Amino acid sequence: MANKIAYHNLIVDVATGNGTLATITVYAPGTTTLSTIYADPAGTAKVNPFATDAVGRFSFYADSGEYDIQVSGTGITTYTLEDVSIMGEATRYVVSDPTSGEYRLKKLRLDASKNILVTYNDTPEA
Repeated sequence: MANKIAYHNLIVDVATGNGTLATITVYAPGTTTLSTIYADPAGTAKVNPFATDAVGRFSFYADSGEYDIQVSGTGITTYTLEDVSIMGEATRYVVSDPTSGEYRLKKLRLDASKNILVTYNDTPEA
């Protein structure tokens, strides 16, 4: 079994600046299908959805790919981080420093064969 990739984040109450307890749900992008997530890099199953710790920290492990991460809870207006890329090892590097008329790099992700896929903004640099 291949090692899973870690994702870490923190939920902060913007009014107080403090971390806050929340419920995290991980979906396949653009769907309401729960993604399979893990508790460690070896692939131990993790319940989905799950709670942050008392100060808003959370983490999970997953296969390389894109995920939607929904944040909800008491006093939280539910929102979703869409198309979050969780990438494994990358052995190629891309520079995004376009000259006039070129397109700025928008997103990198790995496909199933571990090839880097590059997405560019729709508007060229001025």
